[in-house]
Amino acid sequence: MRKDNVIPLVSLALLACAIAYLWAISGQPRMADGGLSDDEMSWAEKVFALIVPLSTFATMFIAARRAYWNGSWFWLLACLFLWPLSYVYTLLVNRNNVH
Repeated sequence: MRKDNVIPLVSLALLACAIAYLWAISGQPRMADGGLSDDEMSWAEKVFALIVPLSTFATMFIAARRAYWNGSWFWLLACLFLWPLSYVYTLLVNRNNVH
């Protein structure tokens, strides 16, 4: 496994954990309105809510950097504007980048 692929894999795992966690707490009274506000969240939930998008931005940066190094403007713009494609590019399309 490439060293750069650790971040996208961890990011995907965090995204899956966030979805599973929200599904698990969906029956709680604090989720009656369909979301959590600041006063309804514990400090651990707030940290987790920040780590997930930061890891996604890190994956987008890695994908954009790889696309730039390879001269692929299509993938560069696709990864910047359609964030799920950054996972596709880093984990499936460009797995063996030399840089």
